[in-house]
Amino acid sequence: MRSARLVLLAIASAAVVALAGCSGGDDETKKQVEKLTTQVEALNKAIVIDKNGIARFATPTPVAIAEYKDYGFGLPVPSNVKLTAAGLSGKDASRDGGSVLATSGGTSLLLVWNKVTPPLSSQESVVGAFNVLQSLTQAKFEAMGAGQGLTVDSQPGSYGTFVTRDTRGTIDGVGIIGGWVCPNDQRSYAITVTGKELEPVQQSFVYLTNGFRCEAGKTQSIPSPTPAPTATATATPRR
Repeated sequence: MRSARLVLLAIASAAVVALAGCSGGDDETKKQVEKLTTQVEALNKAIVIDKNGIARFATPTPVAIAEYKDYGFGLPVPSNVKLTAAGLSGKDASRDGGSVLATSGGTSLLLVWNKVTPPLSSQESVVGAFNVLQSLTQAKFEAMGAGQGLTVDSQPGSYGTFVTRDTRGTIDGVGIIGGWVCPNDQRSYAITVTGKELEPVQQSFVYLTNGFRCEAGKTQSIPSPTPAPTATATATPRR
């Protein structure tokens, strides 16, 4: 393993020396040498030599994921991300209603839940979250689309997308809202993910909704479809 790494270092060093000798050491060459040296150092950190001498790129250290389950549901979040809980009408969140807020990697998450009779439909949760967010931020949100087809812990849901614009009319933020109802406790949920860039917002939304659990630590069973009635043909006797 040591010999293989030395070969890589020797090749990199030879490249640096060759580049330095090409142009007599002028300022431009020095800059190229410094740039190449930095790239070589980064490459050395990214390469791992196995015991059999085969080089491979180092695997990034995975981020530990924890399930947030303080209020009965399960939400997957990186263990180094802090979630802040708050009540809807009062100061503190409860199992009957509340919200959690978190920000990480250029995206923000807001999850709201409440228990009313009858439960809010998934569409009502999406519209309600959109209106609340708009009133709280005083930002000008522009709805872009909405639809059904979202599935959260085997439950059907709805979604909506929106953008914010600056004073020149340029899009400076994007957001996705999802809504659903959990059958185990009849609570309505709405999750909103926002950010400057579309790709991380989409990735975060998919990750969070795919990992959400109506009941912490458990996956809801998929309801069996009701069998369609079978038509029975009756023969009419000929006369």
